[in-house]
Amino acid sequence: MRSTRPADDRRSMSNPAGIEEYTTLSDRELNRLLTQLERDEETLSRRRTRLHSRIDFIRTGGFASAEPNEDPLEELLQEEKDLSTQRHDVHYRIDAVRVELSRRRRAG
Repeated sequence: MRSTRPADDRRSMSNPAGIEEYTTLSDRELNRLLTQLERDEETLSRRRTRLHSRIDFIRTGGFASAEPNEDPLEELLQEEKDLSTQRHDVHYRIDAVRVELSRRRRAG
């Protein structure tokens, strides 16, 4: 079954609009944010792994749907690129939260 979700849909991501100011968050809020970001990363990674499997299947001569032209390889490769970008962004935010938590532990 094809997803109706656009490849760049980030609605499920925590704060997709941008990076917040982590220094204004409490430790508890930072830990909650870190937990949510890690869940987001796991979700993106699972989606990306499934997509890689579909791409590999098509490259070996299979089809991702009943109609061979319904899932063209170029579309899947673009979706993979978009997911990789989203995943990279989430990793950046996870690292930023961890840096802030680490800074606080060293300071206090």
